[in-house]
Amino acid sequence: MFSITVAIVVLFLAVVYYYLKSVYFTLRGPIPGISPQLLFGNVLQTGILALKPASLPDVLIQLRDKFGDVYQFWFGSMHLIMINCLEDAQYIFSRRHIYDQGDIFTENLKLLNPNGVICLKGAKFKRHASVISSLFRRGKILIHLDTIIDCTDKLLDRWRMHYNNPTKIHLNMIEQSQQLLLAIFGFIAFNYDLETLDDNSENSQNELTQAFYSLLNTMQTLMQLPTFLGRIYLSLNFKAQRARTIIDRYLEKMIEQELNTTREMRMERKRTSFIASLVTSLQEDEKLEATKPEEEKKGLSRIEVMNEMLSFLAAGYGTTSTALSWFIYFMSKNPQIQKKIKQELSEYHGQRLSIQQVESLTYLDCVLREVFRLAGPVTGTVRTLTADDQLPKSGAQLKKGDSVMITFYTLARDKRYWADLYDLNEFHPERYLDDPENKNNLSALIPFGGGHRQCMGQDLARFELKIICARLMQFVTFGDGGPELNAGGYDVTDTIKPKKLAVTITFD
Repeated sequence: MFSITVAIVVLFLAVVYYYLKSVYFTLRGPIPGISPQLLFGNVLQTGILALKPASLPDVLIQLRDKFGDVYQFWFGSMHLIMINCLEDAQYIFSRRHIYDQGDIFTENLKLLNPNGVICLKGAKFKRHASVISSLFRRGKILIHLDTIIDCTDKLLDRWRMHYNNPTKIHLNMIEQSQQLLLAIFGFIAFNYDLETLDDNSENSQNELTQAFYSLLNTMQTLMQLPTFLGRIYLSLNFKAQRARTIIDRYLEKMIEQELNTTREMRMERKRTSFIASLVTSLQEDEKLEATKPEEEKKGLSRIEVMNEMLSFLAAGYGTTSTALSWFIYFMSKNPQIQKKIKQELSEYHGQRLSIQQVESLTYLDCVLREVFRLAGPVTGTVRTLTADDQLPKSGAQLKKGDSVMITFYTLARDKRYWADLYDLNEFHPERYLDDPENKNNLSALIPFGGGHRQCMGQDLARFELKIICARLMQFVTFGDGGPELNAGGYDVTDTIKPKKLAVTITFD
């Protein structure tokens, strides 16, 4: 009897294994790729998941060289068709009716933030986007110049007090960058001091910031799990549940403070404040709006506003703080480039820069372009097909439900799209100045995505980054912390951060 039971169990497990392997972990169609392993996909085979993990961006380059412009890849259970051809990428971005937001966002992140604009599709996305996109118009961005400078100056004051030893090597530049951008975004978005630049924030975090970091870690884990496992993970993650409760309490408080102002004050503050604009968009009668078809709904419900506020916090600092970390790394490795930036800034003698002066910094523009080219904040973007289609350049045949990933990193290093004056694996801002024949195809530089689902806040991110970098270069010089501690490399989480970053700080 026992042997029969064992045989039945073994047979059952074999059937389950065969079903999962054939349905979820098998190469699909003629597009090339590595045959995936059950549950792990290709992450073990490529060394991405290992004791000493391989760099994901470098793995993508190797796979492109092996399989060509289009190939299949499994990030665990997530099946993606990788796109490494600019012509196909532009085609995908321009066909919004076929290539919609990737299921990785609409299924996994939706578990944690169901009404965030990044998780939405169709009419609901359009309703939210009509509110959110208006927050990032140029006029609303430029007025925050002084806020960005003030916060950067506060960071510089901290460094003068605690880091004023030019021989000491600092290992916390990623955290410093994150704290600066969180502080800036707290003021810009919510007119709220998150206290991340206070003296005691070096060793401790306030309740809201601590909860926010905890929730970010949960988001990173969710992105790597199948949706059904994500649901289980969230239901058992009491730390994340407590963090969400704390965050929601603070967001409710911010909304109430805004509602306690007069309508006239809110309409006036709407010009400068994200939260004032969001509160102005609140539905007057949520119950009535809930009865309407999605296509007829107007404004946002209270819970939708709270979800969008959380989205702002998550997206508003991540990419920019990562780019700032890479800027510090590349400056520490390239003292001659730091010197050129300082020469460009020298005529202003440390004064607060105006909008016109910031916009005139041409060489700094080239430096930041090169930062985004060599170390974009994310690996790529994902779109999911709503109908069968064929890509025009590669000829790859795609099916409804397929998810394609446009790999920013490989496009930015593809010699087909860049002049050959400088090595594409090296940091050379001059490549954008020494291009008389316009051989650099800047369309291959897309760190914030493209098409109708590109990052809505990219203009704010670029603006913040340029002002911060200019202000830092007016006062400090970053030195190399040594080949072991300051080795760079890619740490892929929610963004692609420097794996090893160690610098000295010298006040000029």
